[in-house]
Amino acid sequence: MENMVITCIQCEEDFEVTVEEQQKLKKRGFDAPLRCPQCRKHKSRNLQHEENRKFKSKKKHYRMKFDEDYG
Repeated sequence: MENMVITCIQCEEDFEVTVEEQQKLKKRGFDAPLRCPQCRKHKSRNLQHEENRKFKSKKKHYRMKFDEDYG
């Protein structure tokens, strides 16, 4: 097994996946990454932001309902 060079599907930059990373991924049952580390981090951050936004919206909705019922 040797280092792989993969083109990111998002930014189209080449990035390298080392043998150690490949072994970790294979051990966990994952495929090779399709995004470079920077795009993966950015995607992860966006998903977390979206989850936080949804949670705050739900929290606000429940607070308004509580005020209507008991206010």
